[in-house]
Amino acid sequence: MLSQVPLGECVPPNTRHAVSVSLPLWDDNVDYEKGEPRVLDRMSGGYPRFFIAKVIQALAERLRERFAMPNEAPMLFPSQACAKRCAAFIYDQAPKQRDAALPTYTLPKPGQVRIVEYAVEPINRRAAALDAMSTVLDEPVVIYCVLFPEDLFSLAKQYWQHTGNGISARLAEYCMHIERVNEQCELDASPRYRAGARRGTISEAVSPVVSAGADLEADTYLEERFGRNVDAKYAAAMKSVLRRRIAGALTEDEQRHGAQVERGVAGLSPDNVYLTATGMSAVFYAHQALLQMRLGKSVCFGFSYTDTLKILKKFGPGAYFLGNGEGDDYTELERILEQHTQAGDPILAIFTECPSNPLLKTSDLPRLRALADRHGAALVVDETIGSFANIDALSWADVVVSSLTKVFSGDSNVMGGSIVLNPTCALCTSLSSAMAAVFEDLMWCEDAIFLERNSRDFMRRVAEINRNALAVAELLQHSAKV
Repeated sequence: MLSQVPLGECVPPNTRHAVSVSLPLWDDNVDYEKGEPRVLDRMSGGYPRFFIAKVIQALAERLRERFAMPNEAPMLFPSQACAKRCAAFIYDQAPKQRDAALPTYTLPKPGQVRIVEYAVEPINRRAAALDAMSTVLDEPVVIYCVLFPEDLFSLAKQYWQHTGNGISARLAEYCMHIERVNEQCELDASPRYRAGARRGTISEAVSPVVSAGADLEADTYLEERFGRNVDAKYAAAMKSVLRRRIAGALTEDEQRHGAQVERGVAGLSPDNVYLTATGMSAVFYAHQALLQMRLGKSVCFGFSYTDTLKILKKFGPGAYFLGNGEGDDYTELERILEQHTQAGDPILAIFTECPSNPLLKTSDLPRLRALADRHGAALVVDETIGSFANIDALSWADVVVSSLTKVFSGDSNVMGGSIVLNPTCALCTSLSSAMAAVFEDLMWCEDAIFLERNSRDFMRRVAEINRNALAVAELLQHSAKV
């Protein structure tokens, strides 16, 4: 039996960019939710939407020192659109949440939430020679730093958590590497350094440029040599492989390795699949695409994962929450749909999970499909818990969203999500146009490499998980203690 992983250490142990953390005792979980320092101060990492990775914190601190005014805090994003949405979110939510905020804050004035665009690239040929991504990137990496009064940090963190669109730890790691390389190259070029080096007085200053990339290069070598990672220059191709894997349209070689997925929907192709940086990003962009088509309230049917409901309520006209997802909730759903249809303000979409997280309830998808069709609403199903290997949600849904961080990846070292549009649904053409207007591919190239590698044996692992789950269920079913 494995020994207990100490509080705050990553799970599995020694996993680079782990997305899981050890909270071994019930009291540890309670104190984590309370924000107790005895837990938070020992955390080496955590789930990236909740715990901002330390390498991201370090990069944010560098940009804060460089660009922030006194009492400003930073939050980093991979695109200008994400940064603008964060700023808009802060302005929108500040007055709405102020009365409930502890401690309270001063409402931001126009211009107090601002965005800095920052390009990260080698400053000269020597720096470029130390850039492991030089064969991958066609142009400089640009990140966007949202700066705001530091007492509004909780609002910026909400946007980070709800949307899942902050920069990834591997992107931050790359930026920090280039920053250190550039600093060393500037130091090497300074007359004072060259004179000191000749006298042998500051030769130890050479070490930072070696150590800055040594760990990263060693990790890359090990993954490519022994971990089955492909070279990062093939990241675009690996994203294509991931879309095919999710669509079920794999090559014969991939089928022989047990990765084939039969989605059961005519005409489904990789063009119907969108990769997102996180699972919540998939929910966010699906909702944004629907709002692009028309404004309207949504219904969250069943007790969904918390951030799904937050997205529906905080981004757009709002949402109804039918938390039981069974019995009388179907009657109430029909009443809400009919009421809005009669008022000329039809419900935009029904969001549900199949099964739900964490209660594991399964919605009646045929019934929801019939109600959605009758009232012109979209049906969006989150299949993360069961995964598309087990559950045929796409036959009933207009949109299926999923977190690829969990079972699909399986290695607890990368985030990802997917959106799949049902090509047979009446809304598909409109949804595709809306996605073209709002969607951004924010998955960092190295994350795509790891996600592709991890998911090659996805179907085999699902079969094993199913066998283990059945064994546990039968054990509990026959136990007198349950």
